[in-house]
Amino acid sequence: MIKSEGIVKAVHWLERFRKIILWIVLVIIAASSLVYIQADLLISILAQPLNGVQLHFMTPAEGLMAKLKVSVLGGLIVASPIIIFLIIQATGSVLTKKIKRLLIFLILPLSFVLFAFGMVFGYTLVLPTTIKFLMDTSNGFMIPTLSANQYFSFIGGLLFCIGAVFELPLILIALSRIGIINSKMLKKARKMTILLAVIGAALITPSPDAFTLAIVTLPILILYEVSIWSIFLFEKKDKRKKSKEFSE
Repeated sequence: MIKSEGIVKAVHWLERFRKIILWIVLVIIAASSLVYIQADLLISILAQPLNGVQLHFMTPAEGLMAKLKVSVLGGLIVASPIIIFLIIQATGSVLTKKIKRLLIFLILPLSFVLFAFGMVFGYTLVLPTTIKFLMDTSNGFMIPTLSANQYFSFIGGLLFCIGAVFELPLILIALSRIGIINSKMLKKARKMTILLAVIGAALITPSPDAFTLAIVTLPILILYEVSIWSIFLFEKKDKRKKSKEFSE
């Protein structure tokens, strides 16, 4: 039978979870509203890779929906540190104070910086060549009439994927700290990682251009190597700590 104490704890946890969801929704709405004020500037920046090709809306509401989509995507990025902070705070007694401080003051800022850097990298280097390739493919037998809503969905997904790729070191380090992987496993998987990186880069950027493929693949491999050496250093530190405790 389920103990009454367990039921009470579950009810309290659900109550706290409900409040956190409400706060997260309010934070996203507030951040999206702030981004909406500068949505026209953001749209003009995101449309620059088109090199003058005009965006269109196909239905009366599509222009507004495209603007709202850009605002919500921007709001999610701006609000992401606060959202993660609220989730960490909601964990309550599950995490120790030391781990909470590590997450809030180191992992959270580093995660945001890596994701933002990945999106900037994608916008400046990957997006222009990808858009150029896709536009040139239809040149000569089709005239591009681009839907603003579809365009912003496409580049939003592309930039999000590249930003997520730049989170690779943190993900691998986290997996190593809970004992799922180690540096030796990652070293043995280098050849497979190169193959997967090339396939992933080809999926993210449909351009067959070798330069575009290389500029997406190389950061993945560099981040993978950074992850290996970071995990290796953590393992050495753990070994020193264990040997010190054993000697005492």
